[in-house]
Amino acid sequence: MSTPDEQTNPHLGTTRVKRGMAEMLKGGVIMDVVTADQAKIAEDAGAVAVMALERVPADIRAEGGVSRMSDPDMIDSIKAAVTIP
Repeated sequence: MSTPDEQTNPHLGTTRVKRGMAEMLKGGVIMDVVTADQAKIAEDAGAVAVMALERVPADIRAEGGVSRMSDPDMIDSIKAAVTIP
């Protein structure tokens, strides 16, 4: 929650926010992927893990839909394409 000073001076909290984000990402990034190609790109870019999804959450929210179970064959192809979990 921001303080009144942070609301009137938007530059006041930026250092704390940037350090907090760096701390959260220190262990690595987990990427949402929907194809084996995306999983390979994520692994090559340094992701520590991937989540195999039917659709990415932004697309689900944009359509007002619900998330469904990913296709097991798609999950198998992603697992075969990368070495990260």
